[in-house]
Amino acid sequence: MSSSSFQFKDTIITKTSAPKSSEGLPPYSNTDHMVEIDWTVADGWTAPRIVPYAPLALDPTASCLHYATQCFEGLKAFRSQDGKSLRLLRPELNLARLNVSAERASLPTFDADELLKVLVKLLSIDGHFVQPGSFVYIRPYLIGTMTGLGVCAPTSVKLGIVMVLMPSWSDKPLRLYSSNPKDAVRAWPGGFGSSKLGANYGPTLREHSIAQKDGYDQVLWLFGEEERLVTEAGASNFVAVWKNAKSGAVEVVTCSLETNLILPGINRRSAIEYLRAENKTVLETKFSIDDLDKAAEEGRLLEAFAIGTAFFVAPVKEIRTPEGKSVSVPLPSLEDGSIALELRKHFSGLMYDNYTEAHPWVVVIPKDN
Repeated sequence: MSSSSFQFKDTIITKTSAPKSSEGLPPYSNTDHMVEIDWTVADGWTAPRIVPYAPLALDPTASCLHYATQCFEGLKAFRSQDGKSLRLLRPELNLARLNVSAERASLPTFDADELLKVLVKLLSIDGHFVQPGSFVYIRPYLIGTMTGLGVCAPTSVKLGIVMVLMPSWSDKPLRLYSSNPKDAVRAWPGGFGSSKLGANYGPTLREHSIAQKDGYDQVLWLFGEEERLVTEAGASNFVAVWKNAKSGAVEVVTCSLETNLILPGINRRSAIEYLRAENKTVLETKFSIDDLDKAAEEGRLLEAFAIGTAFFVAPVKEIRTPEGKSVSVPLPSLEDGSIALELRKHFSGLMYDNYTEAHPWVVVIPKDN
């Protein structure tokens, strides 16, 4: 569903009359302001509004509450260690993906460049909440607000952005619990697993709870009763590093986007581009839990990790197969050639180092006037 877009130059800013202290806030605290932009089929987009953070008013029959007409994004803004720079990493890719998700959910699209300008302004106003060496989690979203029950594309929609001070995830290696494709799948060909819709997440929580009760951190989602293809780790992309069974060459493998079974992760894309630039062999392909098990048995599995917005880069130390077998995954050090730790070091530098030179992936946030 296409629509002429709003423009940043029309943004209306109303600052809070009761600003919070930016220090000593507990985890999951929101910042002072948020973005709201409304759309109707009759009038198109309103001017963007940056307003004090407040609950939304929704009719009980709103489309998003009944028919899952909603999608969202997740990205972070990072404060350098010296506190002098607040920056985003490839935000244009997140906002472009939000448009793809919007089309999949029959929601209106927008000019991603204009929304990025609005986001940068929001960050310039609330950037003081981000302490040196830390980040703020940014959640853009689209929800169908049309009232009246009925299965149809919504005729009114809200686009919003909120920012939350999320805690940092633990650095401890992950234990993954493989799903049984006979009982539970996260996505399927022709479905919507490659879009960031709320409908992708709620149905996975039962399996996640089962995994956690057994002492595991996340679900390793498999697809196909016969193929048992490895897709995602929880809500993150999954990557393995092994030696090729015939040539012995080191390969970095991850599920192909062409399967339509995984989200096209921004950090996944950045990692692939970086590793290929470093002359590493990266294969976007189909592979199974049985391939991983065999590589481990033959001593060819070198490491594995999850990569995404929440976990960033999280090494994996154990994978439970659907049959209950425990597959041990090596945890090499950076000195021993760990791909996961190399990625973590490289991207942490882009996020937090005290550099002044421009980088094509980094958007620096100006201070509010």
